[in-house]
Amino acid sequence: MLLGLLPNSFTMVGALVSTAGLLNLQLAKSIHGLLVKYGLETDLIVGTTMLDAYAKCGDIFCSYKLFEGLKNPSLVSCNAIIAGLINNEHFVEAVLLFNRLWRFDLVPRSRKFCESIHGLIVKVGLILDISVNNSLLDMYSCLMDLGAATKIFGGMEYKDVISWTTKIFGKMRKSRIMCDMIIIMNLISATAVLGDLKRGREIHAQAVVCGFESELPLTTSIIAMYSKCGDLDSSRAMFNHASRKKAFNLLIKVRQEKNYFIDSIMLVTALTASSELAALELCQQLHCYAFEAGFVQYITVQNSLISTYSNCGNVNLAHIIFKDMGFLQDVVSWNAIINGYGVHGNGETALTLYHEMKKSGKDPDSATYSCVLSACSHAGLISDGLVIFNQMVKENKVKPSQEHYGYASGLAGKLLDGMGPNIWRALLSGCVIHGNVELPEFAASKVFEQDPGESGQVVLLSNVYASVGRFQDAVALRMSMQKKGLIKNPGISFLNSNSCDSG
Repeated sequence: MLLGLLPNSFTMVGALVSTAGLLNLQLAKSIHGLLVKYGLETDLIVGTTMLDAYAKCGDIFCSYKLFEGLKNPSLVSCNAIIAGLINNEHFVEAVLLFNRLWRFDLVPRSRKFCESIHGLIVKVGLILDISVNNSLLDMYSCLMDLGAATKIFGGMEYKDVISWTTKIFGKMRKSRIMCDMIIIMNLISATAVLGDLKRGREIHAQAVVCGFESELPLTTSIIAMYSKCGDLDSSRAMFNHASRKKAFNLLIKVRQEKNYFIDSIMLVTALTASSELAALELCQQLHCYAFEAGFVQYITVQNSLISTYSNCGNVNLAHIIFKDMGFLQDVVSWNAIINGYGVHGNGETALTLYHEMKKSGKDPDSATYSCVLSACSHAGLISDGLVIFNQMVKENKVKPSQEHYGYASGLAGKLLDGMGPNIWRALLSGCVIHGNVELPEFAASKVFEQDPGESGQVVLLSNVYASVGRFQDAVALRMSMQKKGLIKNPGISFLNSNSCDSG
């Protein structure tokens, strides 16, 4: 590197092997930094060597984190992480990881190999661990060896719902018996109680295979399971998966079957579906059912009604529901009504509601700022939007996201539209200290449009990229400057009477 030569993957692998031999964790971290800097961390061989070095240096956490980041881990990668866990005396984790990899065909699926693993478990004294026993039970069930699975199950001193679930699925798989929806729902509820996300996902997959995922009661159970297991992203994804067919089927059942009852979660799901479809009539009918079933005072239902009516074009009715909530109004309620007016181009009302929200003592969250900045942008309230963005940055209660900076960029663009390149260059220069990328990128694009032969904006934008750790982009930008023949203006020193070119 001192000679100006950049290291390649072979160089890095050699350095990492030496680091692992020296057991020098600090050196391993330094080399990892270089990998990221030169864009070599995505190389499978380099990544495998890096995780192996971390494991041998005693940092199994970083080793496992690297393994999880590999897009397509090879058999060598799997061997390295399992060996690392064992060498660092994380025996249970090694067995559980092996079982997970084995299920995805990332390690050899042979009976002899599995029996060897079983023997290792007995040898290291993990045979009494219930999670390890469940993994063994699952492994033999997948091999269709019901005899071995039954023997392990019978020898277990303690059995949990996972043990029984695996045993049931194993017998049904062997007998080619398909599950019904009631069994799936009960198993989903059991995994929710245990907080076992991995098993919950497996049962969810089984529900999809059996064709039950479109059933609303099961969908509700899956949403609740993911929430209780802490996977809010999957819960939200399932929630947003409601389709028009589900919403209309739900309404038909409510109309046709007098004894058919839906809970508030199912009602919110149906309202979300009608919102995405902008189906005003369906929304009104679900609103009537909310009155009939006694859900009209539920905050989640009221917030969904506000959002749905707004998306369906009836923002006035949404505002009536919002006003009727009174002291029940929460941040979600305010966000829904502000966004409703903003979407319909009524930025002044959205702005007024934002100020009312602050006066009522409710603190705006990230979504609130997105809604009000979007409303200002659509309505052309440039000064108001920039003032709110400035307050957000100064108060420092909510960290601005890329979305917020995007709105601010748009507002600044409208404000500075028609200005010369020096104005944009000044804005770009001011962005360097804030560690944000979107706004300076926008400012740089304006300078490029108005003054393509100037190199200053390239240097400033390169500095912004470097300040946030995007070194590859910074280097690429400077290289493109060289290819285009742009030269950085040299600095001039006037310390002496004669000017001196300092480069």
